[in-house]
Amino acid sequence: MNSHLPVGRFADRLHSLPRERAWFAVLLSVTALALADAHFPRIGLAPLYIPIVCAACWALGSRAGYLVAIVAAVLAVVPHLAELPGLSPALLGARMAVRAVTYGFVAAIVLSFRRSFDREHHLAARDRMTDALNKETFRERVIHRLDLAVPARQSFLLAILDLDDFKGINNRHGHVAGDEVLRAFAQGARKAIRREDDFGRIGGDEFAFLLPVHSAEEGVYYARLLHKRLSSVLADTPHPVTCSMGALLISPDTPRDEPSLMHAVDQLMYAVKRAGKNAVEIGRAMTDRGRDAPVPSRLRVPIEACL
Repeated sequence: MNSHLPVGRFADRLHSLPRERAWFAVLLSVTALALADAHFPRIGLAPLYIPIVCAACWALGSRAGYLVAIVAAVLAVVPHLAELPGLSPALLGARMAVRAVTYGFVAAIVLSFRRSFDREHHLAARDRMTDALNKETFRERVIHRLDLAVPARQSFLLAILDLDDFKGINNRHGHVAGDEVLRAFAQGARKAIRREDDFGRIGGDEFAFLLPVHSAEEGVYYARLLHKRLSSVLADTPHPVTCSMGALLISPDTPRDEPSLMHAVDQLMYAVKRAGKNAVEIGRAMTDRGRDAPVPSRLRVPIEACL
């Protein structure tokens, strides 16, 4: 959606609006318009139901959109009943049907655009080969989730994984074989993580994970478990390889500066590479205690395993 246009900015707001707030806004708008139409029936306010139907379809989906369209069709006729005392039930039904068809047709068009928008939005956020989040989207997710978790004092485990000697597969068997390994790994990785975990491809053979955890102990456990599961996935690929992983525990008190955190966990991963590969290195993000206030850009990460 082109956010430079007013309609695009409005659609983006509807897209990010929580479902409960979207329902409240739609119901409030319908009620306000129904009352205005009842007080001023000669103005002909019924066409204003169309933008409300459009908003409901965009923000709430097909069922809610069609429901609002039907309700709007009924409400558009009700204020005019007093002016037409001799109106037969058949003609009244016909008037409601005309409006229901009109509003329903508008809803169908908007829902079609919404499906296209969702499809393009999904493709834009994904790596085409592996269907993991692409690098930009993953980093946006990290920023967004870390910011939201501050009031709840939520801890996270941020991990970067690199396939060991992956270039050798491309050199020996060709890029088609390498692509096959990447797709098989990504498919297995999605099964190895939880629904609430984020998984992205941030480089050619580098992948990143963001996992919410309740404590440092749980973070260490998940880091080791994740490396074990992903190593098993790689062992079952057509051309088995191992992986090196760096994992960073982010406590609630850690300044959540995304570039510094990504750099810190990347250094942990490279420490594994230098030490012989095929392992996981777990560190804890710490601020520079030499300053009066935390300095996110100077996160110090111990290379030794936590706890």
